Amino acid sequence: MNYDLLKIVASVSLGNIPTGADATFPQWAGPDPTIVHVQAILYSSLAASLISAFIAMLGKQWLTRYAQVDMRGSVVDRSRYRQRKMNGMTAWHFDLVIEGLPLMLQASLLLLGYALSNYLFIINRVVASVIIGFAGFGLLFYLLITSAATFSYNCPFQTPLSLIIHFLIHFDDKHKKYLRRTGKWFNHVFSCKKWRWQVPKQGGAGVPHAYDFNDTSDHIELFIPNPSTQPTMLFNKETDWEDYVLDSDCIIWMFDMCIDVDVIMAIMKFIPEVVWHAGIHTTPLQRLYDTMFECFDHSSGCPIVIPKFRDKAYLAAKALLHLILQRKCIGKEHAAGVFESISSKHLPLAPESYDGDSDLTSTLGIIDCVFGHPKSINWQDFSFTTVHHVWMGHILLYHAWDVLQHCQSLPDEIKQFITHSFCLDSPPASIIADCLFIISLTLGIPLHRDDLSATDKR
Repeated sequence: MNYDLLKIVASVSLGNIPTGADATFPQWAGPDPTIVHVQAILYSSLAASLISAFIAMLGKQWLTRYAQVDMRGSVVDRSRYRQRKMNGMTAWHFDLVIEGLPLMLQASLLLLGYALSNYLFIINRVVASVIIGFAGFGLLFYLLITSAATFSYNCPFQTPLSLIIHFLIHFDDKHKKYLRRTGKWFNHVFSCKKWRWQVPKQGGAGVPHAYDFNDTSDHIELFIPNPSTQPTMLFNKETDWEDYVLDSDCIIWMFDMCIDVDVIMAIMKFIPEVVWHAGIHTTPLQRLYDTMFECFDHSSGCPIVIPKFRDKAYLAAKALLHLILQRKCIGKEHAAGVFESISSKHLPLAPESYDGDSDLTSTLGIIDCVFGHPKSINWQDFSFTTVHHVWMGHILLYHAWDVLQHCQSLPDEIKQFITHSFCLDSPPASIIADCLFIISLTLGIPLHRDDLSATDKR
C-alpha cells in the first residue's frame, strides 16, 4: 500500500497525471474502528490502575511521615506537633483522597469489563456472554449495596459513593443557608472597595474578639474596635493561643476515642491548664458532666460520691467548672444550648461535706451555684490544699467577671471567699491578687478579658 501511494506522489511531482488503475488510491488496511475503540478503553483502564497505584504509594509515604515521632522537645511539644499534623490531614481532606483510590480501581475494573465484552462480542458471542454476565453481576451487586447504604445510614456496606448520595439527599435548609451566607460574604469581600480587618494587639490578642464565631446571621463583618472602649491589658505578655487550640483539639479527640480510665483521668487533669478562649469552637461540656455524673450514687435520692470514684469525680468537677466559667466569659456559650441543657437536669451535688474533703466539697458547691442552685458555703470550715486554693481564687475571678458583666450582684460565695482568704495567716500572693482583681471589678475598674488567663497576677 505504501509503495502504490509513493508511485502516485512521484508521478504527480514529475508532472505526470496517473490514469486508470494507477490513479486509484489504496484502501485503508489498518485496524478496525472497533478495535481502536476497545484499545482506547483498555489503555484508559490501565492508566487508571497505574495512577491509583502511584497515589497509593504517595499515601504510604504520607502516612509514614505522619507516624514519625520527633524525639526532641517536651511531651507537650511533641503532642502539639502530632495534633498539628492531624489537623492538617483533616483540613486537607486526607481521608477523601485515600477513599478516592478504591473508586478509581472500581472504575478501572468497569472499563476493563466493558472493553472485553465489546471486543469478544465481535469475535464470539458465546464467550462474550460469559464476560457480560460476570461484569453485569458485579455492576448490579455494586448498585444494590450502594442503594442499600444510601437509604440506611446504619448499613455496614458504606462506600464513598453512597455517602456522597446520602449527603446530597439530606442537603437540608441549614446547608443551603450556610452556602448562601458564604456566597454573600464573598460578594461583600470582593465588592468592597475598602476592606476593614481587625488588627490583633500584642500579647495574647491573637484571639479575634471582634469576630463572633457563633454568629448565625447572614451578615459577617470584620472591623477594628474602638481603642477607647477597650481597657488596656495589664499583662502584656505573649500567650500561646494557637497552642491552646491544638491542646483543645487533642483533648476533644481523645475524649471521643479513648475509653481507658487512666487516659481520661490524665485528660481531665490537663483541662484546667488550657485557656478555652473564643478561638476554640467545640468544648466537651456534656462529656465532662456525664463523666462526673457517673461517679455519684443516686439510690438514696440525693447524689453521693462513690468513694472509689472520688479522684475521678474531683478531676471531672474541676475540669467542668473551669471550662464552663471560661466559656461563659466569652458570652456566647448560652447560644449553643449545652449550658441550659445541663442546668435543666442538674441536681445539687454537695449536700454535705465528704469527710473533710474540702477540695471536692468546694468544687461541687461552686458547680451547684453556677447551675442555678445557690447555697451558703462556709469557707472557714474548709482546709484547702494550697494548689486547690490558688486555683479556686483564679476560677472565682472568672465567675465574678461573668456575673458582673450581666449586671448582677456579686454572689455571697465569692464575697465570703474574699473575706476568708484575707483572714488567713500568710495567704499565697496569687490568691490575694485574684481577690483584689475581684474587688476592682466590683468598683467598676475596667479589666481586659485576656488578663483573666494570667494565673500569676502579682
